[in-house]
Amino acid sequence: MHDKSSLLQTWAALITVSLGLFAITLDGSMMPVAIGSIVNGLNTEVGFVQAAMALHSLVMASAYLAAGKLAAGLGEKRIFVIGALIFGIGTVIAAMSPNVWILLLGWSLIKPIGGAMMIPTANSLIVLNYEGKQRTLAFGIFSAFVAAAAVIGPLWMGLMAATLSWRWAFASEPLLILFLLYFAIMVKESEELREMKFDIIGAILTFLGLALIVLGATLAGEYGWWQARRPFYINESIFAPFGLSPVPLFILSGAVVLAVFAFWSTRQSRRGGVVLFHLDLFKNRIYSYGTLLGFMFQLTASSFLFVLPVYLQSALQLSALETGLVLLPYTLGIFIFALAATRLPATFQVTRIIQAGLLLMLVGSFWVHSIVGYELNWGALIPSLFCFGAGCGIVLSRLTEITLSNVQPAELSEATGGDSTGKELGVAFGVAIMGSIFLILVYGGIVDSYDKYQDLPTISSEERSRAIVELEDWAAKISHEDWQLFLDSQPEFTRNVYQSMVEYSFLAGYKTILKVLIVIIAFMFLISLSLPRSNPLQVE
Repeated sequence: MHDKSSLLQTWAALITVSLGLFAITLDGSMMPVAIGSIVNGLNTEVGFVQAAMALHSLVMASAYLAAGKLAAGLGEKRIFVIGALIFGIGTVIAAMSPNVWILLLGWSLIKPIGGAMMIPTANSLIVLNYEGKQRTLAFGIFSAFVAAAAVIGPLWMGLMAATLSWRWAFASEPLLILFLLYFAIMVKESEELREMKFDIIGAILTFLGLALIVLGATLAGEYGWWQARRPFYINESIFAPFGLSPVPLFILSGAVVLAVFAFWSTRQSRRGGVVLFHLDLFKNRIYSYGTLLGFMFQLTASSFLFVLPVYLQSALQLSALETGLVLLPYTLGIFIFALAATRLPATFQVTRIIQAGLLLMLVGSFWVHSIVGYELNWGALIPSLFCFGAGCGIVLSRLTEITLSNVQPAELSEATGGDSTGKELGVAFGVAIMGSIFLILVYGGIVDSYDKYQDLPTISSEERSRAIVELEDWAAKISHEDWQLFLDSQPEFTRNVYQSMVEYSFLAGYKTILKVLIVIIAFMFLISLSLPRSNPLQVE
């Protein structure tokens, strides 16, 4: 009995952080599959769910640095547990949300604050509680938990949405938090004496700057990157300086605020004051390249996991459960290869392992692009998605290791916060930018196909843009059932033509996004050539 108690005490920290990150990953992997169910259940539109996903990433990305610094002052375990409680409260609110605004409050505002407190401290807790072979084993099991959640999430959401409701899938997450809290009691807080000093000005500047940039990217699809696509109202007044979209103003303002933060941080550092994030960390070449790769990897993965479910559910009319089954080879590839990549002998160069993962992602994305069509080709889709997922699993399991490889112990909290911020910005940009481009391509394709079918005269680019906006607004007002009733009211030939227009536009938009992702993955591989070839030292 004593031995079991001692064993449980030894691995309590690993179990605690694994359950926490399992819950976060489970939640994130469920949302893409739930898009159609949430749109119908809350009587909203895809754009609002897209905004919810982007806002979720906005809040997390803006809070990571502050959370990492708080952990350095108040203790990693304490911040992790508080974050878990906030996360649980957010998921309960999301599960009970009667409309999209309450969903935004719970899932996109409250929950990501808790997640932002948990993710940076999870890696720190493993580093602080384990050494040598125990640490290697801990990171391996930790990665497997995260990968397993990516496998289970889509299937669990699909099953709940098909049998009960998407709400029950989210409602199951607080149970994981309860188990987490039980094991957290056994985890000892660091005995190192800490002096709580916090850079409040730096935290406000980074939160505001990152929020403005992500907000601008999120609004770009609806209001345009430069010219205003539609009016942007502040109260009852239209805000369109010089006829421009508000997007460049938001992004420019965010960049200015971050420049002010850079000046403030440098000034504080020179004077020996408290600094939220030391920009000198980016002088560390390995850390800089690793953070950049983390950003681009998450941009690629989040883009793929947004456009694929939308394509499957909107063009091929798959249910949430069927969408989860389609994604199963991808998530299984992540799980199997994430676990396998952590078990490779130490003689294998980590950089080469990451490059092998990127090559698998490149092959998989080419493969998926070549076989995607108007019908679901299960036989070809399974190995192609598995290949892409295998590459993602390899990169996911080893990239953080090399990113933090030569970071000093005193810089660990800041470094993990910065790395997590970069990855979350990748998620936000993937959903906001690539998702918006995808939807604009879809609606633009429908407008072009309709004009061609009706043999209408060629229209100007301005007229085409207005037509796309009108189509978006019309589509936002009708449900899937309304669309089906409209089709059923048409003659068979007309109904088939309209369905073909929609299917063709979704397919063309999806294939275009895949081409962009292929280019990004190729660029990631080129960047990886700048990483060190010798195996990095672990952070002690």
